[in-house]
Amino acid sequence: MLTILAVLALLALLLVWLAIFLLRFTYRLWRKPQPGRAVRRTIIAIVSLLLVGVPYILVQHYEHQFLLARVPTPLEVASVEYQLEESWGVGFMPGDNETGFVVYRLSDASAEWARNQGSRLGDMLPGSASKWHPTPVGNAGDYKWHPYDHDPQMMSANRAEQHPPTIAEYLEKYGFAIPIEKGRDADADQSIQSEGSFYSYGRGGSVTIIDPIRGKVYFAYAG
Repeated sequence: MLTILAVLALLALLLVWLAIFLLRFTYRLWRKPQPGRAVRRTIIAIVSLLLVGVPYILVQHYEHQFLLARVPTPLEVASVEYQLEESWGVGFMPGDNETGFVVYRLSDASAEWARNQGSRLGDMLPGSASKWHPTPVGNAGDYKWHPYDHDPQMMSANRAEQHPPTIAEYLEKYGFAIPIEKGRDADADQSIQSEGSFYSYGRGGSVTIIDPIRGKVYFAYAG
């Protein structure tokens, strides 16, 4: 751990030194007298915009593609209706806690295709039926959805021994809850508590829920 932190610190110092060097070099060019000052300043302005704008656009594109990649093929996303993701810790180190909840709206054609598959939808998705489970999720016994089933204090205070699964309980299993917008969690709860949807577990404590009836995909993780 200390070695990783030391390497990261050295890289940060190198980047700071490089930024200072470039700023001083640019400042000297900017202040350099005639001839050609106007042309130099125009070139500096254009290059600066490119150096800032191009990486920003590339990062935004990558983040958007990463967000859409959470929805399994062949489903297509029309829009991201809701997104709330938070992390506790450095943000890129092992042991950091992360919790997130994303709601995707499928395109009309994709939602209709999913509905037409009916009970065969799990067979049509990556990993087939061995990976995709039909709803409803069980009311007890699954630690992923009922992390407090073996905690008498929590059960007696807030939950009955047999209680329906909720997306909030799934996200709270490590004690790092997020304030989901009212109503968003209720829609997801209906999807996992009733028939017609499919869910699959993924990496990082994630679960993907496909609801053909509502034409939505829910992605939640707690890890």
